[in-house]
Amino acid sequence: MVSDNGFVRSVERVAALLELLSQRKSPMRMIEIAQALDLPKSTTHGLLQTLQAKEFVVRDASQRYRLSLRLFSLAATALELVDLPELARPAMEELSGRTGGTCNLAVLDGHDVLYIEKVENRDSVVRLVTHVGTRIPAHVTSLGKVLVGALPEADREQWLAEHVFERMTGHTITDADAFRKDLQEQARRGYALDNQELHSAITGFAAPVRDHTGKVVAALSLAYLGSSTNAAEKKELGAQVVQAAATVSTALSTR
Repeated sequence: MVSDNGFVRSVERVAALLELLSQRKSPMRMIEIAQALDLPKSTTHGLLQTLQAKEFVVRDASQRYRLSLRLFSLAATALELVDLPELARPAMEELSGRTGGTCNLAVLDGHDVLYIEKVENRDSVVRLVTHVGTRIPAHVTSLGKVLVGALPEADREQWLAEHVFERMTGHTITDADAFRKDLQEQARRGYALDNQELHSAITGFAAPVRDHTGKVVAALSLAYLGSSTNAAEKKELGAQVVQAAATVSTALSTR
């Protein structure tokens, strides 16, 4: 249900509940939460049961509720992503300067990749159209392949079932089965490849950026104008992207 201000009422209530628990130094009973938020007991019980099932709150032996450590993990990830473009830029500049290509850093946002940093070779006579804040369907980019491939299996299968595989070029993968096979090949190869699937003039290579736990939090890519002419060239560029992404992962985990 949508409230008068246009907000989703259930989401407002969840936010208020989490904020309440974050402000209290000790766990709270359900009735205390209901009274503090002026909510019916049944509504409060449903919110708490859902949040507990999703591991956002924990209920102790005394039937009192507190925030879970999962929220702290999410907050830590958010802080890492704020710093990530700055941490990644030196490795991206080095890779762009060495190869002449454009380096991008992106995260997965639903069914799109969201570009959060870009380094373009200054000597290039051609400029790519992407910029920080650009969103592109994940299936047509090497960045998206890395990020979708890193999802837990159940989430990945749901993503594949729900995604619209729009054709961008004659090389674009246009169905879930073919995309799943491409992800399997990516895992074997060690890096993702966009074989002119977004634009007929661009070949892309990407690798994962991981946090201190090993979780993939972003992807780093090299957009290379023109098609690589042989397998050896592709392998070499892919290896350089993997190394650059590993350098960023190290910087992220040791900051």
